[in-house]
Amino acid sequence: MIDISALPLLTRRLKRLPAVRRARPAWTSEGLHRVDVVVPDTERAALLLEYASPLFPAEVVSGSSLTVRLQPPAGAGWVIELLSLVDRWLESTRLPSTTVLYGGRSYLVRAPLDLAHLVEPAAATTPTF
Repeated sequence: MIDISALPLLTRRLKRLPAVRRARPAWTSEGLHRVDVVVPDTERAALLLEYASPLFPAEVVSGSSLTVRLQPPAGAGWVIELLSLVDRWLESTRLPSTTVLYGGRSYLVRAPLDLAHLVEPAAATTPTF
């Protein structure tokens, strides 16, 4: 009998055929899905509902985590509206980030950085040469 450990590694490997997947961008308008935004508490959920109601049909969904479910409208441009909405909501609630669930994927959306505190203030006097 042949000792399998004596065979070179390349001959022992099974050949794998690459999986065939249909490439589809995550944020498409075809086959609209719901968008879930994970919120930490009911007060922040109420604020997100208030911000979202002029743009999207929305509802609060209880489960393992509290989420606000949004229904994107048909057509293009809703992604930018959604990200602007989440951006504004994160700023107003002073949350560093939230999770957005869409199309079987999870996205971490971070609050915009306030870079003003990182820039050194201009000197009060003009430099002399």
